[in-house]
Amino acid sequence: MKSHLFLLRVPVLAALPLLVAAPFAGAITLESGEVDIGVQYQAGAWIWTAYNHESQEDFTLGEALFRANASAQRAVPNDPDFTAFLGVAGTPVWVLPSTQQPGLLFPGLAADRTGGGIFQNNRLAMTLTGIAGPGEFALYSVDAFGEPQVLMNSRDGLSAADHISLPTAGGHAHANWAFSEPGSYTLTVVPSGTLSAGNVPVSGPAVQWNFQVVPEPGSAALLALGSLTLLHRRRASR
Repeated sequence: MKSHLFLLRVPVLAALPLLVAAPFAGAITLESGEVDIGVQYQAGAWIWTAYNHESQEDFTLGEALFRANASAQRAVPNDPDFTAFLGVAGTPVWVLPSTQQPGLLFPGLAADRTGGGIFQNNRLAMTLTGIAGPGEFALYSVDAFGEPQVLMNSRDGLSAADHISLPTAGGHAHANWAFSEPGSYTLTVVPSGTLSAGNVPVSGPAVQWNFQVVPEPGSAALLALGSLTLLHRRRASR
């Protein structure tokens, strides 16, 4: 049966959030201000929250959708230290930076609700064990000399090296969150540490961090139009 292409008179840009966010329908979208993804170890349980500093609210990870809006888009630097984990120089990458910027989400990572004395050296780790999405993800910092320190990187495969170590008392951490393509991502993370009492290693169940990466308007229109066109072609061929 022939397929027919029909002209859709719809606000294409308005349709994009529905297309990109469909897997996370009903989630609370966080796209500006400081929000800490935190874990607390308490009586053998791992308790995860997303804490919004502006509203002073805690959300569960299942409720929270972390969004990198179009303002996060930039070009990969022409520097081999960065292209090694961000991709080809000059290509788009969406980065939520390690310093707060107006209009962008400022995500942090925290374990300081656990308190001191529970884990050896008052530290525990968050390890990236899986990623589902249209592109690659990297978490990195940049030192005083401008050199990147890669903490997590899906581009070269995942291992125990893809982790960040966090203090369990007295502070939290910020880094750069980089996504190579627009779309919806689910990052799977496992917490772990070594208890001070008995020198016992412990790890928690895997949890998921949900992110949405939004392209610039020009790309957004093409993405939405392509998706809607494909949908109508399928319907017309029935």
